[in-house]
Amino acid sequence: MPSVLDPDQLTNASPAEVLQAAARGHLGVDHRFLHALLDRPEQSLPAVIEFSRRDRSGDAVDLTPEIITIFRHFKSPEALPFLIDYIKEDPTDIPDEVVEALVEIGQPALEPLLQLYGGLDESESGEVAFILANLRVRDDRILQLLLDRLEFDLSDTALLLSIYGDRRARPALEQAAAALEPSEAELKKEITDALEALDNPVKMETEEQEPFDIWSIYPEREDLPVDLLEDDERLQLLETASAPVIRAAAAASFFNSQLTAEQRKKLLTAATTDQSPTVRARAWEALMNEAEAPEIVEAMLKALRNPETTSEERSGLLVGLAPEADRNEVRKMIVDLYESGEYRAKALEAMWRSLHPSFRDYFAKHLDDADLEARRGAIWGIGYYGLRGELDRVRKLFNHEELRSDALFAYALAIPSEISRGRMKGLLTRIEKDAHGLSDLEEDLVKAALDERLMLAGKEPFFSGQQD
Repeated sequence: MPSVLDPDQLTNASPAEVLQAAARGHLGVDHRFLHALLDRPEQSLPAVIEFSRRDRSGDAVDLTPEIITIFRHFKSPEALPFLIDYIKEDPTDIPDEVVEALVEIGQPALEPLLQLYGGLDESESGEVAFILANLRVRDDRILQLLLDRLEFDLSDTALLLSIYGDRRARPALEQAAAALEPSEAELKKEITDALEALDNPVKMETEEQEPFDIWSIYPEREDLPVDLLEDDERLQLLETASAPVIRAAAAASFFNSQLTAEQRKKLLTAATTDQSPTVRARAWEALMNEAEAPEIVEAMLKALRNPETTSEERSGLLVGLAPEADRNEVRKMIVDLYESGEYRAKALEAMWRSLHPSFRDYFAKHLDDADLEARRGAIWGIGYYGLRGELDRVRKLFNHEELRSDALFAYALAIPSEISRGRMKGLLTRIEKDAHGLSDLEEDLVKAALDERLMLAGKEPFFSGQQD
């Protein structure tokens, strides 16, 4: 496996290496990634062009959207071959980002676009005509192709002519309007509006435009997309990556998974020997479902009892030990972590994962916590402990962009109902109504929660057999 780049030390790598690492899934696409490229354009633009030309079908992460945004940022005519080839794949569905990139390149894009347009059927060339009309370039060939399109799509082409802004289109539009039947009043109004726009044209010269802000599209820091990698590669990252943040992400990717003997062994090695407390914490969490293995529990308890164990590592340990909350010392440590405040969100997570009745009263008070992760832990606690008196507050979080999914899951777990397979469809319909509709992903999430509810009651799941 190629060496893994430290996301905080990317200036030590070439732009080509940065792009390759991101494509392998060894680097998150964030501001650090962008700085590594955009801060040295003389090296990066050729590297991005070369990268755009290579076969990327086997990449773990498709960087096509990033190539487009980087080309748009550079506004370089050298991006034209890539952008034109991209359009050729589906000229009827061109993303706004590609349109804007071509418009911002301007005059150099004219000839490639005209050539592309000439090779397309009228039925599939409408979006290319739209780009040409918006290109802010005066050329008789653009005017002529737009006039030629009037017979094919009068409504759309009238709009394009108004955007293009050449008054020489007036006779053709007037002739088209005169030929319309009385029943086509709406279409006639569209042409009238286009004629008015031609009489009041917007200056085609370059106007003061709000500059493209590539930084607003991406987060400052993005986790490694390790879930896209194969298990063996994630294990290699856990063992060999020099950056602790990458080893921690690799360890966290095994959380809530059925571990093989090799994975269990390597996670235990990381939990007990890695120099980073963050990595150790994520590795302990990933071992949560292995708590029935005596050697795992003994190692966890040994670390928990060690006074040198940091609070960060202890927070991961206690999540991993949540199934062992029947032990007095585990419960006491969870409460101690909760009361310390610094890792309260992790303490709440350990509590709800434990399902121990002694923790029942901890959750409601944090539904309005300033810490988002503490609120998340509180929501899941409401769901798993079935705290029905808090469901009105949970339902209000359906409008919270970051917590809606958590709230839906918890709501499905706790909503009052007889727990039987025969009631599940009705509950799903009720939750969909209360949530003012569910996306496909949200519907799958609610179904998973309802199946979880059945299994917690010792019954067979209802939806899992119907899902992929």
